[in-house]
Amino acid sequence: MSQRINLSISPHKLAQLIQDGHLCAADFRCLDSQSKQQVWQLCLICYQKRITCQQCTFSTCTKNLTYLDADK
Repeated sequence: MSQRINLSISPHKLAQLIQDGHLCAADFRCLDSQSKQQVWQLCLICYQKRITCQQCTFSTCTKNLTYLDADK
């Protein structure tokens, strides 16, 4: 099995990487159920924006993600 790197990343940076197409949920796994739920919600928002709005920007996506930071 290949080596793994454990890291922590802010929801906004993760959203930016997903929105820009540099990362997708299949590229990583969540280590706890709360993170999995947050990533699931984040992906739904970002992928919906990507599909429905050709001019969506990261700032548009993250306006809908403010509730993710409230859980901290």
